[in-house]
Amino acid sequence: QAKSIYFSQCKKPLLDKQGMITAHKELVDRGFMVKLNNLPTEVQRKIKTAEFAHYYPWFIVRKEDSMSTPIRLVVDPSCTGMNQILPKGENRLGNIIDLMVRNRAVSHVWSSDISKLYNQLHLDPSAYPYSLFLFHESMEEGVQPEVYVMVRAWYGVICTGNQAGFALDRLAEIGKDEFPHANEPLSKNRYVDDIFSGSDTTQGR
Repeated sequence: QAKSIYFSQCKKPLLDKQGMITAHKELVDRGFMVKLNNLPTEVQRKIKTAEFAHYYPWFIVRKEDSMSTPIRLVVDPSCTGMNQILPKGENRLGNIIDLMVRNRAVSHVWSSDISKLYNQLHLDPSAYPYSLFLFHESMEEGVQPEVYVMVRAWYGVICTGNQAGFALDRLAEIGKDEFPHANEPLSKNRYVDDIFSGSDTTQGR
C-alpha cells in the first residue's frame, strides 16, 4: 500500500516533486529521518527481524499561501489503520478564547511558535519498525524507493499532539526554578505550538 501511494506521488508535477525532494533532504539533514542502512547494525537487525513492519503512507500537499513550506509532506496513518489503534488521550488543548483574552489584557504582548514541535520528540527505538518510510531522491516512477526510518514523532499520528503537550508541560515544570518567566507562557499561554503571552512592562515582556 505504501509503495503504491509512493509511486502515485512520483506522477505529480515536477515542481511538486522538487519541493518534496528538498523537504525530504531537510528532514534527513536535521536527523528527523535516517536511511535504514545508515543505522547501527544492531538497530537494523531489530527492525528487519521485527514481527511486524509498518510503512507510513505519505502525500505531497501544495499550500500556496505558505511562505515557509509551500510544498508539504503529509503523513497519513489513517490509511493503514494505525490511527484507529493508537490511544489519542484526552483533549488537553488550552482554551483559545481564554488565551487570547489574557493576551489582550496586558500592555506589552509577544507571540512565538515552537519550531518543528512534534519532530523534537525522539522515538524510542522499539517504535522504529512501525515508523518506516519509502522514498528515493530521484522520485522517478521506475526507480524502487529506499527504506528510511522516521526516528522522531510526526504530524498526523493521532497520539503525537498529547505527547508533545506533555513534554512541554514537563519542560515547564523542570525548568521553573531556573527559568521562572518561561513557566507561565509554556504551561498557560500555549495553544499546540503557538505561544501568546505578555506583560504590563516592556522589561517583563
